[in-house]
Amino acid sequence: MKRKQIKKITTYIFGIIISIALLSSCSDFLEIEPKESVDESVAITDKKSLQTALRGLYRAVGSNSYYGDGFVALGFVPSGDVEFNVNDNLSNFSFRADASEFVSVWASIYSTINIANHILLVTPTLTDVSLTDTERNKAIGEAYFVRALAYFDLARGWGGVPIKTKPTVNIKDEEKIKRSTREETYAFVLNELEEAEKHLGNDINRVRATKSAVWALKARLYLYTQDWDKAAEYATKVINISNAYKLTETYSGWFKNNVTQTQESILEIAYSAQNQNSLRARMTLLTRGGSYRFRPADAVIATLRNPATGGSRVDLLDSATQGGVKQFAGALYYRSPATDPAYVLRLAEQYLIRAESLARQEHLEQARLDINRIRSRANLQDIPTGKSKQELLDIILAERRLEFLWEAHRYFDLVRAGKLQTEVAKLKPNVVVKPYFNVFPIPINEVELGKLEQNPNY
Repeated sequence: MKRKQIKKITTYIFGIIISIALLSSCSDFLEIEPKESVDESVAITDKKSLQTALRGLYRAVGSNSYYGDGFVALGFVPSGDVEFNVNDNLSNFSFRADASEFVSVWASIYSTINIANHILLVTPTLTDVSLTDTERNKAIGEAYFVRALAYFDLARGWGGVPIKTKPTVNIKDEEKIKRSTREETYAFVLNELEEAEKHLGNDINRVRATKSAVWALKARLYLYTQDWDKAAEYATKVINISNAYKLTETYSGWFKNNVTQTQESILEIAYSAQNQNSLRARMTLLTRGGSYRFRPADAVIATLRNPATGGSRVDLLDSATQGGVKQFAGALYYRSPATDPAYVLRLAEQYLIRAESLARQEHLEQARLDINRIRSRANLQDIPTGKSKQELLDIILAERRLEFLWEAHRYFDLVRAGKLQTEVAKLKPNVVVKPYFNVFPIPINEVELGKLEQNPNY
């Protein structure tokens, strides 16, 4: 393709991307009509505009419907541990293909992918003499990483999805791509991470993709694909990076007192007063200026408030009297303005990934030691020796439940452990969790207009 053609196409694409990014602060799902033409000033044509595009890429990851709210809510609400105060569809497992919770998240993740696709198309062709090879490679590596993260999140939520690697030039002319299987999608994610690893250096940057973040996401991917050797290997690679990553001394040390980018963070999404994290309002009590849409369920409140089971993780809870009643809320997000970071990868997960992988392979004492590192930091008693493999796996699942209460893990953990139905039944005996709820419904517009095959029984 000639350079002029690439410039014309990328100018058009980037205009659409910028429009979507500017409108992404709205919580409602919007249908955006693409413009006929776009000013060339918004295209990626040099080092400066490439850096603008990369900032837009991370902003897309942190958008309201992705790690800034929507996708994270899909990870913790349909688990029985969190109630959605204004919409009980997720809380009560009334999964619908036309529900905005699924439609907006799907669209937001694919919008993020489209930005990454655009960067990957254009960056190799840039001729700006001020753009060094190191900077070019880093930009390519970051785009590969974000695209891997996006497809991983799609796969664990919806199963196999259409794999799009070319940027959309015109929405009306968008190529119709059939769904890949979940296995094929995970294989694509691994290939993306391999490419990212080739292009990224060993620097430590907690708000941008790095080689460490690649290794951490590889460990998570291998956990989901049950490659226990590889999961333990890559978790260990991250844990062993000297003077880079370590657990904070106290449990709340990684989020309390307005701290950001602690040594526990491998990757977090940064926000600002101009670009705020919407989870803060939705998690916060009315008396503290929030909308209080997400409420911890009674069972998890009791578990956290019991020193023997919650330890210092009780710091994940906030409380205040509202309407004469003591109410509990999440305390992970609390800043004003809402500049709270969104946590994508942190070191505690790597210890629990390694613990689970070791336990699966019958390395029970090594697994126990990793579990106790996490429990000790939470002021909980050590797990004694002599536990069976299944007992340790159950303990790890319970640790993950509390450790990542307000992060995008619990629903997906229960699904991959085959325990979604049984665990939710303990907390919500009147709610029927059907087996096909192990995946989300493909959004109705993608089925009717995009001709995608719907997940069974939806």
